[in-house]
Amino acid sequence: KRNLPHYELPHGIYHATFTTRDKRVLSPAARDITLNALLHFDRVRYDLFAAVVMPDHVHVLFQPWIKSTNADQTHVFWSLTELLHSVKSFTANEINKAEGKTGEAVWEKESYDRLMRGDEDVEEKFHYICRNPESEGLQDYQWLWTWSDRKALSTGDAAQDAQHSTLEACATPRQISGAFAFRLYDEQGFPLDLTELMARERGLTVDTAGFEKHMEEQRTRARAAQKKTVIELSEVETKEATRFIGYDELSTTAKVLEVVALKDKTAVILDASTAYAEMGGQVGDSGEISAGANSWRIANTTKVGHTWLHFLESAESIESIPSIGAEVTLTVDRERRAAIQRHHTVTHLLHWALHEVVSKDATQKGSSVAPDKLTFDFNSAALSAQQVRDIERLVNERILENAPVVWNEVPYADVRGRADIMQFFGDKYGEIVRVVDIGGYSKELCAGTHTRATGEIGLFRIASEAAIAAGVRRIEAAAGLTAYDSALLDSARLANVAAKIGSPIGDLEKKLEALLAQQKELEKSLKSAQQREAAGRAKSLLASAENNAIVANLGDLDGDSVMHIAEALKGSFPGIVVLGAASGGAVTLIASVGKEFQSKVQAGKIIQTIAPLVGGKGGGKPDFARGGGKDASKLDAALAAAKGLF
Repeated sequence: KRNLPHYELPHGIYHATFTTRDKRVLSPAARDITLNALLHFDRVRYDLFAAVVMPDHVHVLFQPWIKSTNADQTHVFWSLTELLHSVKSFTANEINKAEGKTGEAVWEKESYDRLMRGDEDVEEKFHYICRNPESEGLQDYQWLWTWSDRKALSTGDAAQDAQHSTLEACATPRQISGAFAFRLYDEQGFPLDLTELMARERGLTVDTAGFEKHMEEQRTRARAAQKKTVIELSEVETKEATRFIGYDELSTTAKVLEVVALKDKTAVILDASTAYAEMGGQVGDSGEISAGANSWRIANTTKVGHTWLHFLESAESIESIPSIGAEVTLTVDRERRAAIQRHHTVTHLLHWALHEVVSKDATQKGSSVAPDKLTFDFNSAALSAQQVRDIERLVNERILENAPVVWNEVPYADVRGRADIMQFFGDKYGEIVRVVDIGGYSKELCAGTHTRATGEIGLFRIASEAAIAAGVRRIEAAAGLTAYDSALLDSARLANVAAKIGSPIGDLEKKLEALLAQQKELEKSLKSAQQREAAGRAKSLLASAENNAIVANLGDLDGDSVMHIAEALKGSFPGIVVLGAASGGAVTLIASVGKEFQSKVQAGKIIQTIAPLVGGKGGGKPDFARGGGKDASKLDAALAAAKGLF
């Protein structure tokens, strides 16, 4: 039994245990959440042999899987610390959410494990986990899961058949919630039919109605968030391609070819345009169309085929737009275009730096370039904080070099397959492509607009790096004045925090450490005071003991205070103790039974019997159990019912 973290053996099978904070008794819903979380990572991050979620602790028998492979072909396995932290962190958040609480500790920080040294060890721990509920007096326990039968799936592949087995629940069939199945689909790309198949193999069912409800809610959200107008080619009469000259010019005279009215939007089609049409992750330009004394704001620019559509900011009537054939002036919003260009050029630098710091295999999965920020999606494991800092520094170093940004158009056949030029969309390229070259070290096929030199980008800052899907990460960053503004805001926040705690910014870290140490000492003092108070209360309760039993309503006390008193009595009173209290509309029930009285009555049975009387639930071990409820008016009746049990 070892405390984590420590050296772990590759391909090792482990029995791990973690417990609830202060012997907190998990509700049935909390046990469901915990067991579902353990099953979620089965055959994803580990092979799960057996698991049981007891009222106040969890046992798991599993074998971690390979997480990644190093350049020297050595395998990196999922560590026990990572696996258990994922389960504990997720379940604590979900349990608190389900119980209407915020930030309350659910699990003890420590987790213990034991390496299985051979088949006998595995078998012994397997049976120990299976018998755990029965040994604590819990019959027909539904939060136990194990490989009960190794029936190979018939696939026609002997190796595959030997690898797979039919998994069944030890207790009565249980149901995977629709919300959980939807999360598998939405976040991990796991289809419902595969979830149902694997559930059947484990003796489980899936709440498909609940899944469909969540799917429909997502569709509704998507429809509400959808801001783009889909324009069919049949709606545009103009067949002439728009001549785009926006790489070199921001203003031009042009002829109106067509005005398209679509619901509440109006779009103008010109024979030439300096406005970049939304594509390749770069947003469309905004600007202005003018004719004489009249002008119309352009909200966005998109394209259909080779035709540019300039959407007007307000829903103008067709009659108020210049007539077809009229000459107008189109001017792009210069500042907005410059901000977009900074973000697009720095996206190329970011991609290059990612390859330099992380791996050439970290390939782009998508990007978004806007005036206020950029996002860059790529396939990779999570980046370390040091890797993020290294990428950010490397990009800023290249910006300071003020390297030229140049581009030229070449036949795609000439660059197809060239390893020194990044290409992402395969056969979607046309016959002529545009190669953007930054300083000779970053070359990409790209039709977007860019700065003329890296120095125009200014400051570059990474705001976040996080997962957006299985195996896909997203970096969100900003450049130029947007990055400067975010740095200024962070500096103001630091100054504000420093002022609130009365410290110079340079000494802020030391001051915070001192405050945290002081808080820790105060918490220790408070705990000591609570223990002294509990000991005093316990001493007075000893005088009320009758027939080796103490049953008392402690009045207006919270659960922690009742627990302290129960712990104090446990060390000085060997009989039966049942305590109740009510605070803020919540009822706390705690029972403890000394060893010599457990043949007569068990603590878990006491709580299971009286908790429903106060509108709640609970349970636990023969020697200790905890429960709760919401009806404080029935507390005295519940305690009276407890007396009747012994």
